[in-house]
Order: sequence, then structure tokens, then C-alpha cells
Amino acid sequence: GWKEGQITDEEYSNEMQREVRRVVNVQKEIGLDVFVHGEAERSDMVEYFAEKLDGMLVTRRGWVQSYGSRYVRPPVIYGKVKRKEGVAMTVKEFEMCQQ
Repeated sequence: GWKEGQITDEEYSNEMQREVRRVVNVQKEIGLDVFVHGEAERSDMVEYFAEKLDGMLVTRRGWVQSYGSRYVRPPVIYGKVKRKEGVAMTVKEFEMCQQ
């Protein structure tokens, strides 16, 4: 969908917000004290963070087996790794979970 340009950034953001609200509401309903947002926006944690850093890239078809039946697209370091200017790592997701 979104990475392939099949939906807009706004549509993607709205869908992620709906999913976070749904996941948090389920946790409230079953009586949990601490909520998580469900990480719907991540196909893989390492890929998610690598995409937010300069000096790293993630292959499109370079899947490797991580363990069991789990496969990931490991990042490739090609330069000095640093945070991209103006890109917050998880602030938006944290704020969505607090709503």
C-alpha cells in the first residue's frame, strides 16, 4: 500500500491512528494497566529505525531468515550513521497512544 504509493500519506496516517485507537481500546476493555500501541506501522523494528537514519538503507528484496519462520530485511550501512534532520524516532507513535 503506502510504500508503493497506493495510498496517500494522509490516508496512511489516518489508518494508523484508527488502528492505534482500536488496539488501545481492546487493552482498556480487558483491564490492562499499561498500554502499547501495537506497532502496526512496523513490518520490522530494525527496518523501521534504519529508515529514519542517514547512512543506512533497507533493501527491497533482501530478505534473510531471522529465526524460525521470521524473515527481515536487514539494513545496509553505507556511510556515517546519524539521525535524519527533523525526524523524530517514535514521538508521533507515543503521542497517538496517549490520546
